[in-house]
Amino acid sequence: MSLRRLLVSIFYYRNLIQLAQDEYQLIYLAIKDNIYETFFLRKSIEAVVKLNQINLLIVNMEGEEIIKWID
Repeated sequence: MSLRRLLVSIFYYRNLIQLAQDEYQLIYLAIKDNIYETFFLRKSIEAVVKLNQINLLIVNMEGEEIIKWID
């Protein structure tokens, strides 16, 4: 995943939160576990996620299970 794709995802995530704020209290951005481990653990990406207050849901797609919830 590139930084550009991350920023686009954040843009859509933020718009979704604004549009759905009356209907949903929390919205999570689902991330494949291998993408989380190789991309989202970088210090710069962690800073962007924290700055934008993005809730993450880490998912193992093969096992169809939630690995971690991060608020």
